[in-house]
Amino acid sequence: MADEELKVLLRENIRISKENLEILRKMNRSRIYGNIFWAVKWVIILGISFGAYYYVNQYLAKFMDSFDQFRGGVENINKISNNINSVGSGDLLKNLQNLLGR
Repeated sequence: MADEELKVLLRENIRISKENLEILRKMNRSRIYGNIFWAVKWVIILGISFGAYYYVNQYLAKFMDSFDQFRGGVENINKISNNINSVGSGDLLKNLQNLLGR
């Protein structure tokens, strides 16, 4: 091969190597940005999840307290109903009638 052909091939090789280096740098930069955005995405997702938990937790606690009070009220009504049924039995009414003289 002639000296001139080697110089042309060498220049072409250097040009292609520079293009490859530029492409590899872009790929590396893209990988780095991809990792950063992946981490940011998960930080945002977890942050929103925990924030929503703490925001909703206070309302959920109030709802559960109200529900417990409601359930306690229903249980009290059942107890009162049972007491009325036991007090209002036929024997008691008969004893009251006997006391009144009827």
